[in-house]
Amino acid sequence: MESESHPSPDGERWEATAAVIAGGGALAVWEPAFTLGAYNVIFYYQLLTLWAVSSAVLLSALLLRERLPRHGWVYPACLALPTVWLGLAAAVPHRGGTPRELLFLAGGILSIIGTPLLTWLLLRILLFGEAELSARQQRRIVGAITVVGVLAFTLGRLNDVFLTCGDFDISGNSVPHGCRPGSASPFG
Repeated sequence: MESESHPSPDGERWEATAAVIAGGGALAVWEPAFTLGAYNVIFYYQLLTLWAVSSAVLLSALLLRERLPRHGWVYPACLALPTVWLGLAAAVPHRGGTPRELLFLAGGILSIIGTPLLTWLLLRILLFGEAELSARQQRRIVGAITVVGVLAFTLGRLNDVFLTCGDFDISGNSVPHGCRPGSASPFG
């Protein structure tokens, strides 16, 4: 029986894999979640970043077919969703109204949900392969990424607690409604 102070090599491998996937997922999800909290919108460049990365991962996965997880059409279909959204956005008339609003709501949802999924797929397909993590470990990582997304959204909503309007100005962002007046803080 191994002591807790000397983890097995498999345990260390799981921890390293989990750290990379959770860190990558959190890095990908925090900004869209924060901007949704602060501005009530996800910026266009975040959606286009999701499209660009998902397209590259899809093409890489198709080229590295032997590393693609064995789930048939599910992963490629998920990776193709941003391209489908972009095509629909180009096809829907620009007059506003319900179809346009629903399309951009779908884009926001796709960004918040799709970004962690995209990060997950990228790391699993290209770095770790499919059998590296148990289902329980996978759920824990997805849970950690989800918690970071929820916290980033909450921080966006509560930006006036720790940021000023000057922080948004100096970063080149628009000032969100309800920000705290003041010059840029040391965080700016």
